[in-house]
Amino acid sequence: MPTIIFQAVKEPKHDAAVKSKIFTFLQKLGADDTTPGLHIEPMEKAVDSHARTARVDLFWRAVLFRLDPPGGERAYVYAGTWPHDEAIKRARTTTVDFNPVNGLATFRQVFEHDTIPQPTAQHMHAEAAAPAAKKPLVPILTEQGFFISDLVDEFGFDSEVAAEAFQVTDEDTLVDFALTLDNAWQQDVITAMGAGVALHLIKQDLGLDEPLAPTSENEDARILEALKHPAARMQFTFIEDDQELRQILDDGDFGAWRIFLHPEQRKYAEQRRNGSFRLTGGAGTGKTVVLLHRARRLAQENPTTRIILTTFTRALAENLRRDLERLDHDLTFAEQLGDAGILVRGVDQLAAEVRTRAGADYAQVALVVLGATRETTATPAEPDWKSAMQQVPDLSMSLRSTDFFAAEYSQIVLPHGITSLDDYLVARRAGRGVALDRSKRIEVWSVIERMRKDSRVAGTVGYGEIAAVSAQWLRSTQTTFADNILIDEAQDLEPAKWKLLRALAAEGPNDLFIADDTLQRIYGQPTVLKRYGISVQGRSRRLTLNYRTTLENLQYAIGLLEGVEFSDAEEAKVTNHGYRSARSGPKPATHAETSDAAQFNSIADDVRRWIFEDVAPETIAILAASNASAKKVQQALSERGISVALLTAPRVTGGQPVAMTMHTSKGMEFSRVVLFDVSDGQFPPPWAYKNLPDEDKADRDKQFRSLLYVAASRARDELVVTWKGSPSRLLGAG
Repeated sequence: MPTIIFQAVKEPKHDAAVKSKIFTFLQKLGADDTTPGLHIEPMEKAVDSHARTARVDLFWRAVLFRLDPPGGERAYVYAGTWPHDEAIKRARTTTVDFNPVNGLATFRQVFEHDTIPQPTAQHMHAEAAAPAAKKPLVPILTEQGFFISDLVDEFGFDSEVAAEAFQVTDEDTLVDFALTLDNAWQQDVITAMGAGVALHLIKQDLGLDEPLAPTSENEDARILEALKHPAARMQFTFIEDDQELRQILDDGDFGAWRIFLHPEQRKYAEQRRNGSFRLTGGAGTGKTVVLLHRARRLAQENPTTRIILTTFTRALAENLRRDLERLDHDLTFAEQLGDAGILVRGVDQLAAEVRTRAGADYAQVALVVLGATRETTATPAEPDWKSAMQQVPDLSMSLRSTDFFAAEYSQIVLPHGITSLDDYLVARRAGRGVALDRSKRIEVWSVIERMRKDSRVAGTVGYGEIAAVSAQWLRSTQTTFADNILIDEAQDLEPAKWKLLRALAAEGPNDLFIADDTLQRIYGQPTVLKRYGISVQGRSRRLTLNYRTTLENLQYAIGLLEGVEFSDAEEAKVTNHGYRSARSGPKPATHAETSDAAQFNSIADDVRRWIFEDVAPETIAILAASNASAKKVQQALSERGISVALLTAPRVTGGQPVAMTMHTSKGMEFSRVVLFDVSDGQFPPPWAYKNLPDEDKADRDKQFRSLLYVAASRARDELVVTWKGSPSRLLGAG
């Protein structure tokens, strides 16, 4: 039975009927390549003797490359299905071999690269509109300090292709040029150099920092070996079964994450770690993809291991489980804490399950953490700070903020187990913006005591409190329920939940694998991991290649954060240096309207255009600041003849565009995105700053900038931003 090696081919796009025929053809090829009906034919006058075509039907033919390693199984590289004449042309003019400089598999059409891709009309318009003095005078790769010899000598590029790359004078066109190259690893080299990434780091990320030593002198064997290199696996995959083949054909670009990993992603997914590890990176760089593949890898290596995959909310956890099932339908899922397999839960769900396991002991542990007992039957509910504040007479005006008390409680009181005024008076308040003298600390503690008393009377307990008590029970009983914990969207977790996660698994190899992006923090306050027993010093890495978002959308999203400093979970300054996209597209569009009705008309026009262009309706999203605004969008578009699904949780729908809040969109992606009503006076909403201490306003601005960044980076292909009157002050930097 031959081995089938599937190459990621973007064109042509096939409908379901043709995909079904391709699937049947590849099934037959993998079972027996001597079947007469396949009509596998060598090419006359071909540049590569491996080239073949085969019949999919009377109109469509597959392009194949046959490899016959000595003493090994025959293999076929499937390079796409085309109309008959086009398939013949491609088979004759395409070659598959290995690069003599770096040993990587090289897929190349010899008649391409005659001319450098010309800038799109949009790029030309932008250049024409720019002042002449700002137009680049030298190639962008030269500006970044590189030479043609870097491409030729270090990476094995053809000298002609390298010369063309050094003619490009702007980043957008460089990305367009990279996409014309036949090999994913070449595209990555070009875009990384365009972003100013050092040569040794590019090699390291692609797994080329050590020389590749071939194990065979036979050409076919060496090509097969080269196809297995992590850098080649960005583009080629060895098909293991019909289920995998079916998923590759059906999922298209949106499912590529399951199969075609960047070498850097694969490394983080597969390497063993000596302790806790932190993987960070911008939106769309594949952090969640790494977590999913790592969870599968850990489960495959040891079926008895206890793996927890967790994230900020239950809804996001459900999406993670769905994607894990898509990744590998044979995975074993655990159903409760401590079971072998992969347990997928939101962090609050984990805390609740630990509370249940603690049983009668929970009340006494709560006495230590909260200063009073709490029963396991207490109802989860966020603290009612407004009521507690109203019960404290003469509370200082500067302290009349529910947000202040929520942050003070979650950041200082709960994680340090403070149960008395004396303890609070001497507590260190690192990271808190509002300074408190002794008299104000006494006022604050009075409100905290009132809230705790009200909660006991009402029979309620906060989610953070459940996590804090559960963490204490785990530590006091030396109980663990996991060997490996993988944490997504970690930037939004509060300290008590970090203490819970730390306590769920014993310290050791592969214990905590943390994925976060400080720039996407849209809840709570920044958290420094080492304060809660989690050390990632020397074990923290950053992903920089964006797979989801076009370069233009990425630049717009990052521009929203320009001029604002962010510090990460290790108290280090966050940098955007080296962030780049593998794709290019139209620049984001902005629609300045005079009213809500005008905004709705504009959005309706865009949605109709996209649907006319055969964009899948369910990949179109309109994102608003609130549920009320999202509901307005749904109703307004319905009145204009467009049916829209209103989502209140991140989930997959089918058949129609969706409207939701920007917060809800976190963790999702769409081909087209509209940001609705990002208007002055509407975004950020005034209520979010009511009674907020002046010291906390800058951080609140950061959160709303991050929310815009999250929302804008949901768009794969096109981004539209609308407002009425004047744009939000937070759009100024974008």
